[in-house]
Amino acid sequence: MAETHRVARVERELFQLVSEHLQHRLGEPLPAFVSVTAVEVTPDLKHAKVFFRLVGSEEDQVAAEGILSENRKGFQADVAKNLKLKFCPVLRFIYGRVDKMDPIDEMLAGLKKGSR
Repeated sequence: MAETHRVARVERELFQLVSEHLQHRLGEPLPAFVSVTAVEVTPDLKHAKVFFRLVGSEEDQVAAEGILSENRKGFQADVAKNLKLKFCPVLRFIYGRVDKMDPIDEMLAGLKKGSR
């Protein structure tokens, strides 16, 4: 049970650190608005999947995923400096698809249609 709490704590901390880095310290502009939606850490705390979503086209999604992957070392360094663990989980950025649009997705889709 303690391991589960530790994994959950690390996921929360990673979510916060990666979000802050994305918002304030990413040196390269992204083609669309990107937000971190979830972080999944393996039980051994050695790997972490960072799920993100964006407002934009499929081309924007591919470009954003490439930029995030290219800048992974900067994210890693920031996380390693601020996360209080013996080692830093290896981050992997994944575009998070969903089966059903949530209310925020519907609102954003409506805004996108209205801007044309």
